[in-house]
Formats: sequence, structure tokens, C-alpha cells
Amino acid sequence: MTSPVFVVPLRFEAFAVRRGLRRDLDRSARRAAVELVGMGPARAIAAQARLERTWAPDQPVVLTGFAGALVPELRAGDVVVATGVRAASDGSSIELPASSEIAALLRKAGCSVHEGTVVSSAAVVSGSEARALLAETGALAVDMESVWCAPLVRTHPFAVVRVVVDGPGREIRSLSVVPAGVRAMRSLATVARVLQHWSPARLDSSSSSTSPLLEVGDL
Repeated sequence: MTSPVFVVPLRFEAFAVRRGLRRDLDRSARRAAVELVGMGPARAIAAQARLERTWAPDQPVVLTGFAGALVPELRAGDVVVATGVRAASDGSSIELPASSEIAALLRKAGCSVHEGTVVSSAAVVSGSEARALLAETGALAVDMESVWCAPLVRTHPFAVVRVVVDGPGREIRSLSVVPAGVRAMRSLATVARVLQHWSPARLDSSSSSTSPLLEVGDL
């Protein structure tokens, strides 16, 4: 069985993912790879190009890490499985066909899972008003990488799974000193533990994007 490559922007996210992989009881499986790619669109674009060259087309890829909630019903530690990703700047979007399969695996493991759109911003989105504007587009959560990595869906089984760390009116500055950060770290470890066993039967290369796939260099 081929374990996915976990793509994470930041070191503390990679720490949580590796912690989840270490807790796996199935020692017969090869431990999944973790790619630390850095934060923001420029690093995400570079990572997308590198991963497309480095990994075979049948290699599953899971982009994961933390995100900010855009709607009040999402709480720290909740998991958002992206049915699609959208750029905040121009609305360009890419659908992700593996979302239902991923969500089912995580729900079976007891995660609080929400399926919907993740919007990606080139800058940090802070403040309830800014988040409310993005929520009006129908998105559930915001990050800074997903839409620029999502062209991988044309060559790999690809999923975006984000763990909520804060939300409108509940923004936090440090993951280490608040209960919300602890819950988010635990949820991210669980996501890694569960999804390291995700091995799609086939690659559906016919992505049903609502707009053409973003190319490397598009912002």
C-alpha cells in the first residue's frame, strides 16, 4: 500500500502530523512522507511544481495544516475537508473529487468533519469583518496555500484537509497557551494517523474544475 505524502506549510503543523504517524499501530505499513513547504502562495506554487516532478502520478498527496474558520459554527479542532478551493483574489476555483472519500474516513475515526470550500488568500485574513466577507462567498475556512497547490489534482489523487484553529471573534496568537491550540494540534495528529492509510483505487485525472486549472506562476 502506498501512503500519501503529507504537505504542510509550517513546522509546528509538521510536528503534529509526524506525531500522528508515530501513534499508528500498524507497523507493517511504510510511514508516510511529510513535506514541509513553507507558508504563502509563492512557496505553495514552488511546492506544487516540485511535487509534480518528484512523485509518481499514482502517489496520493494530502495538503493539511491549520486554517481560520469563516463561519461561527466551526470550532477549534473541527476538520474541514475541501470539496473545492478558491482564490480570494479573483474567485478562480478547483474542485477536489476525493473529498467525500476523505470525509468518510475521518468521520469513521470520530472527527468532527465539515465538507465545503476552502478559500486561499495571499495575505493573512484577520478580523471578523474580513472573514465575514469571505464567508459570503460560501467558503467555510481560509488558508494561504491550498489553491496554489491544487493543480496537483490533475496528476495525483489530491485532497485538502484543514483543521480549524480559530474563528470570527475568536482569533488566537499562540497555539501553545490556549485550549483551542491544543485541540487543533490533537485533531491534526488524528488526521495524519487516519489518512496515512488512504490509498485510492485509481487516479481520476479528469478534474471537474469550475475554471481552468491554475498554472505555476499564477497568483
